[in-house]
Amino acid sequence: MRIIEDLHTHTYFSHGKGSPRDNVLRAVELGLSAVAVSEHAGGNLFYGVRGKKLQMLNAELRSLKEEFEGRILVKNGLECNVTGFGKSDIPKNRGDYDVIILGYHKGVAYTNRFAWHIFRESFGGRSTPKRNAESIMAAAEAGHADIISHPGLYLAVDIPYMADCARQLGILLEINSSSLSMSVDDIKTAMAHGAKFIIGSDAHTPERVGDFAAALERAKEADALGSVVNILP
Repeated sequence: MRIIEDLHTHTYFSHGKGSPRDNVLRAVELGLSAVAVSEHAGGNLFYGVRGKKLQMLNAELRSLKEEFEGRILVKNGLECNVTGFGKSDIPKNRGDYDVIILGYHKGVAYTNRFAWHIFRESFGGRSTPKRNAESIMAAAEAGHADIISHPGLYLAVDIPYMADCARQLGILLEINSSSLSMSVDDIKTAMAHGAKFIIGSDAHTPERVGDFAAALERAKEADALGSVVNILP
Protein backbone atom coordinates (compact mmCIF):
# COMPACT_ATOMS: atom_id res chain seq x y z
CA MET A 1 0.00 0.00 0.00
CA ARG A 2 1.35 3.43 -0.94
CA ILE A 3 0.11 6.91 -1.77
CA ILE A 4 0.77 7.61 -5.42
CA GLU A 5 0.24 11.37 -5.78
CA ASP A 6 0.41 14.61 -3.84
CA LEU A 7 -1.93 17.24 -5.27
CA HIS A 8 -1.61 19.86 -2.52
CA THR A 9 1.81 21.52 -2.36
CA HIS A 10 3.00 25.13 -2.17
CA THR A 11 6.15 27.02 -3.18
CA TYR A 12 7.70 30.46 -2.86
CA PHE A 13 5.12 31.75 -5.33
CA SER A 14 2.77 32.04 -2.32
CA HIS A 15 3.87 31.48 1.29
CA GLY A 16 5.99 28.38 0.92
CA LYS A 17 9.68 27.84 0.38
CA GLY A 18 11.40 26.25 -2.57
CA SER A 19 10.48 26.29 -6.23
CA PRO A 20 7.97 24.26 -8.24
CA ARG A 21 10.95 22.37 -9.65
CA ASP A 22 12.10 21.53 -6.12
CA ASN A 23 8.68 20.05 -5.33
CA VAL A 24 8.71 18.00 -8.52
CA LEU A 25 12.20 16.67 -7.84
CA ARG A 26 11.17 15.66 -4.32
CA ALA A 27 8.13 13.86 -5.69
CA VAL A 28 10.31 12.03 -8.23
CA GLU A 29 12.71 11.05 -5.45
CA LEU A 30 9.79 9.54 -3.51
CA GLY A 31 8.53 7.62 -6.53
CA LEU A 32 5.19 9.42 -6.75
CA SER A 33 3.31 9.14 -10.03
CA ALA A 34 1.91 12.68 -9.91
CA VAL A 35 2.42 15.96 -8.08
CA ALA A 36 0.60 19.28 -8.25
CA VAL A 37 1.61 22.77 -7.25
CA SER A 38 -1.64 24.25 -5.96
CA GLU A 39 -0.92 27.81 -4.91
CA HIS A 40 -3.46 30.08 -3.26
CA ALA A 41 -5.76 31.82 -5.71
CA GLY A 42 -6.00 35.57 -6.03
CA GLY A 43 -8.82 36.08 -3.51
CA ASN A 44 -6.39 35.61 -0.65
CA LEU A 45 -5.13 39.09 0.16
CA PHE A 46 -1.90 37.89 1.74
CA TYR A 47 -0.86 34.77 -0.16
CA GLY A 48 -2.88 34.88 -3.36
CA VAL A 49 -1.05 34.47 -6.66
CA ARG A 50 -2.51 36.69 -9.37
CA GLY A 51 -1.70 38.69 -12.49
CA LYS A 52 1.75 38.32 -14.03
CA LYS A 53 2.95 36.23 -11.11
CA LEU A 54 0.24 33.64 -11.82
CA GLN A 55 1.12 33.69 -15.50
CA MET A 56 4.77 33.02 -14.61
CA LEU A 57 3.78 30.12 -12.36
CA ASN A 58 1.55 28.56 -14.99
CA ALA A 59 4.29 28.90 -17.61
CA GLU A 60 6.82 27.26 -15.30
CA LEU A 61 4.47 24.35 -14.62
CA ARG A 62 3.85 23.85 -18.34
CA SER A 63 7.61 23.68 -18.85
CA LEU A 64 8.02 21.19 -15.98
CA LYS A 65 5.25 19.01 -17.44
CA GLU A 66 7.22 18.72 -20.65
CA GLU A 67 10.59 18.24 -18.96
CA PHE A 68 9.41 15.45 -16.66
CA GLU A 69 7.07 13.70 -19.08
CA GLY A 70 7.49 9.96 -18.68
CA ARG A 71 8.96 10.33 -15.18
CA ILE A 72 6.12 11.96 -13.29
CA LEU A 73 2.87 13.72 -14.12
CA VAL A 74 3.15 17.39 -13.16
CA LYS A 75 -0.23 19.01 -12.55
CA ASN A 76 -1.21 22.65 -12.46
CA GLY A 77 -3.40 23.23 -9.41
CA LEU A 78 -4.97 26.13 -7.57
CA GLU A 79 -6.18 26.31 -3.96
CA CYS A 80 -9.16 28.62 -4.16
CA ASN A 81 -11.08 30.51 -1.50
CA VAL A 82 -14.72 30.74 -0.52
CA THR A 83 -15.42 34.47 -0.75
CA GLY A 84 -19.14 34.57 0.12
CA PHE A 85 -22.18 32.33 0.22
CA GLY A 86 -21.77 30.01 -2.76
CA LYS A 87 -19.04 32.23 -4.20
CA SER A 88 -15.34 31.69 -4.73
CA ASP A 89 -12.31 32.92 -6.63
CA ILE A 90 -12.17 29.83 -8.84
CA PRO A 91 -11.07 31.35 -12.16
CA LYS A 92 -13.31 31.53 -15.20
CA ASN A 93 -10.65 29.69 -17.19
CA ARG A 94 -11.24 26.63 -14.99
CA GLY A 95 -10.24 24.34 -17.85
CA ASP A 96 -6.67 25.64 -17.71
CA TYR A 97 -6.14 23.89 -14.37
CA ASP A 98 -5.74 20.19 -13.71
CA VAL A 99 -6.78 20.42 -10.06
CA ILE A 100 -9.02 22.90 -8.27
CA ILE A 101 -8.99 22.73 -4.48
CA LEU A 102 -11.53 24.85 -2.59
CA GLY A 103 -11.85 25.78 1.05
CA TYR A 104 -12.26 28.56 3.54
CA HIS A 105 -9.10 30.48 4.42
CA LYS A 106 -8.43 33.52 6.52
CA GLY A 107 -7.27 36.52 4.54
CA VAL A 108 -10.03 36.74 1.93
CA ALA A 109 -11.60 40.07 1.02
CA TYR A 110 -14.70 40.69 3.14
CA THR A 111 -16.88 42.13 0.44
CA ASN A 112 -20.30 40.81 1.46
CA ARG A 113 -22.36 39.92 4.49
CA PHE A 114 -21.56 36.23 4.54
CA ALA A 115 -17.84 36.88 4.12
CA TRP A 116 -17.98 39.04 7.24
CA HIS A 117 -19.80 36.26 9.07
CA ILE A 118 -17.18 33.64 8.25
CA PHE A 119 -14.47 36.10 9.28
CA ARG A 120 -16.09 36.60 12.68
CA GLU A 121 -16.77 32.89 13.16
CA SER A 122 -13.16 32.00 12.37
CA PHE A 123 -12.16 34.18 15.32
CA GLY A 124 -14.65 32.69 17.77
CA GLY A 125 -17.97 34.19 16.67
CA ARG A 126 -21.32 32.40 16.37
CA SER A 127 -20.96 29.07 14.59
CA THR A 128 -23.26 28.00 11.75
CA PRO A 129 -21.99 24.59 10.56
CA LYS A 130 -24.88 23.81 8.19
CA ARG A 131 -24.78 27.23 6.58
CA ASN A 132 -21.01 27.01 6.20
CA ALA A 133 -21.19 23.61 4.52
CA GLU A 134 -23.97 24.84 2.21
CA SER A 135 -21.84 27.80 1.17
CA ILE A 136 -18.70 25.78 0.50
CA MET A 137 -20.50 23.10 -1.47
CA ALA A 138 -22.53 25.60 -3.50
CA ALA A 139 -19.29 27.35 -4.43
CA ALA A 140 -17.66 24.01 -5.22
CA GLU A 141 -20.51 23.03 -7.51
CA ALA A 142 -20.57 26.40 -9.28
CA GLY A 143 -16.81 26.36 -9.87
CA HIS A 144 -16.44 22.64 -10.61
CA ALA A 145 -13.98 22.05 -7.77
CA ASP A 146 -12.24 18.70 -7.42
CA ILE A 147 -11.27 18.72 -3.74
CA ILE A 148 -12.47 20.40 -0.53
CA SER A 149 -9.36 21.35 1.43
CA HIS A 150 -9.08 20.63 5.16
CA PRO A 151 -12.86 20.49 5.93
CA GLY A 152 -13.63 22.05 9.30
CA LEU A 153 -10.46 24.13 9.56
CA TYR A 154 -11.28 27.69 10.70
CA LEU A 155 -15.04 27.06 10.27
CA ALA A 156 -17.16 24.24 11.66
CA VAL A 157 -19.05 22.40 8.92
CA ASP A 158 -21.95 19.98 8.86
CA ILE A 159 -20.07 16.82 7.88
CA PRO A 160 -23.11 14.71 6.86
CA TYR A 161 -24.37 17.49 4.57
CA MET A 162 -20.93 18.12 3.08
CA ALA A 163 -20.35 14.40 2.54
CA ASP A 164 -23.73 13.96 0.83
CA CYS A 165 -22.98 16.84 -1.53
CA ALA A 166 -19.44 15.63 -2.17
CA ARG A 167 -20.74 12.18 -3.09
CA GLN A 168 -23.36 13.59 -5.46
CA LEU A 169 -20.92 15.99 -7.12
CA GLY A 170 -17.93 13.64 -7.26
CA ILE A 171 -15.83 15.97 -5.11
CA LEU A 172 -13.17 14.58 -2.77
CA LEU A 173 -12.76 15.56 0.88
CA GLU A 174 -9.15 16.12 1.85
CA ILE A 175 -7.49 14.48 4.83
CA ASN A 176 -4.81 17.12 5.23
CA SER A 177 -1.51 15.92 6.66
CA SER A 178 -0.52 19.39 7.86
CA SER A 179 -3.87 20.32 9.43
CA LEU A 180 -5.80 17.31 10.69
CA SER A 181 -9.09 19.17 10.56
CA MET A 182 -11.22 16.04 10.26
CA SER A 183 -11.48 13.89 13.38
CA VAL A 184 -11.74 10.12 13.25
CA ASP A 185 -15.48 10.46 13.86
CA ASP A 186 -15.77 13.06 11.07
CA ILE A 187 -14.10 10.69 8.62
CA LYS A 188 -16.26 7.78 9.70
CA THR A 189 -19.40 9.91 9.33
CA ALA A 190 -18.38 11.20 5.90
CA MET A 191 -17.55 7.67 4.77
CA ALA A 192 -20.95 6.42 5.98
CA HIS A 193 -22.52 9.07 3.74
CA GLY A 194 -20.57 7.80 0.75
CA ALA A 195 -17.84 10.44 0.52
CA LYS A 196 -14.43 9.65 -0.92
CA PHE A 197 -11.19 11.14 0.37
CA ILE A 198 -7.80 12.25 -0.86
CA ILE A 199 -4.71 12.64 1.30
CA GLY A 200 -2.61 15.74 0.70
CA SER A 201 0.60 16.90 2.34
CA ASP A 202 -0.18 20.64 2.10
CA ALA A 203 3.60 20.94 1.94
CA HIS A 204 5.09 24.41 2.26
CA THR A 205 8.67 23.19 1.82
CA PRO A 206 10.06 20.68 -0.69
CA GLU A 207 11.07 18.39 2.17
CA ARG A 208 7.44 17.95 3.17
CA VAL A 209 6.18 16.97 -0.28
CA GLY A 210 4.85 13.44 0.08
CA ASP A 211 4.74 13.64 3.89
CA PHE A 212 1.47 11.80 4.43
CA ALA A 213 2.21 10.18 7.79
CA ALA A 214 -0.25 12.08 10.00
CA ALA A 215 -3.12 11.88 7.52
CA LEU A 216 -2.45 8.25 6.77
CA GLU A 217 -2.56 7.39 10.46
CA ARG A 218 -5.84 9.31 10.84
CA ALA A 219 -7.35 7.43 7.91
CA LYS A 220 -6.20 4.12 9.38
CA GLU A 221 -7.80 4.98 12.73
CA ALA A 222 -11.07 5.64 10.91
CA ASP A 223 -10.73 2.41 8.89
CA ALA A 224 -11.08 4.57 5.78
CA LEU A 225 -8.10 3.52 3.67
CA GLY A 226 -10.41 1.88 1.13
CA SER A 227 -12.13 5.23 0.55
CA VAL A 228 -8.92 7.19 -0.14
CA VAL A 229 -8.52 7.55 -3.89
CA ASN A 230 -4.78 8.20 -4.04
CA ILE A 231 -3.79 5.04 -2.20
CA LEU A 232 -2.56 2.16 -4.32
CA PRO A 233 -3.21 -1.21 -2.61
